[in-house]
Amino acid sequence: MIDRRTTQWHGPYRSSESRLRCHSVGLTLLPALLLAPARAVAAPGVLVVGDSLEELTSPYLPHYLPGIRLTVNAVGGSNSFQIFDLFQESYEPSDSVIVFDAGTNDDPEYPQILAENLKQVAATVGERCLVVPTIHGFTVNGVDNTGKNRVVAEFAASRPGTQTPDWAGFVHDHPQLMQSDNLHPIEEGSEARAELVAAGISRCLAGEPNAPVARGANEGAIPPGMEGQNGEAEGELSPSDEAYEAAAAASSAGPEPGSQPVADPVHFALVDRVAKARAKKQDQERSAARTNVVAAAVAAMHALFP
Repeated sequence: MIDRRTTQWHGPYRSSESRLRCHSVGLTLLPALLLAPARAVAAPGVLVVGDSLEELTSPYLPHYLPGIRLTVNAVGGSNSFQIFDLFQESYEPSDSVIVFDAGTNDDPEYPQILAENLKQVAATVGERCLVVPTIHGFTVNGVDNTGKNRVVAEFAASRPGTQTPDWAGFVHDHPQLMQSDNLHPIEEGSEARAELVAAGISRCLAGEPNAPVARGANEGAIPPGMEGQNGEAEGELSPSDEAYEAAAAASSAGPEPGSQPVADPVHFALVDRVAKARAKKQDQERSAARTNVVAAAVAAMHALFP
């Protein structure tokens, strides 16, 4: 019979010749292993796209997300169609998490606009984790943000792991942290919003399930202790678009002096890859325009001299 112990490579009865061969191979590989440069582990990449709320939020994100590569592309006043354009301009497959902060500037009477753009983002990013904050916005013609927030909730339910920081619920509970337009937060509110969004990003990176929104959706109602412009009491909805128009005018006037961090650099000091993408697109458009001019000139020549 064969003693199986003497045939096992890792057994205690390995021959001296085998031990010597292993030892010499180890000595040969050791210098290479010692001299090989250590591979740097790339920091997770997070893409953030949004409107003026994200312009105000993003300056505080690095504080809550140390070591995370943040790419921010946010333009005030953007609706979800325009924010999807920002996403297409900025997205790279190396991004681990995408914050799609949209819907505030969408007409609440048409929540399907947000639904369609979320669907397109999901189709592009595949299994990557998305962060989609709930929406606190204006009531238009008596229609609040319940429909848009229902879209957010249904989208999150269809993609396990999608995070929905409850900005709408936060505003309802902390109206004192909002500007007079009741749409944009003051500095303290902006930082608190960044903490909410950062928590969603962290949960994405950790692979945690979605934390359900306690309230579900902003009702678009008059906040506690406040009175509507038409005399509506706390908890009531605006019966017309008058309050919406007044608030929109206040918003377009810009932030109250001293109440906001400087937001412009977030958008205009874009990371290199976004700037390069824009420059490449412009070069392609110029090249296409030159090609069209040459083609038109050739066609004209052929018409004159057939």
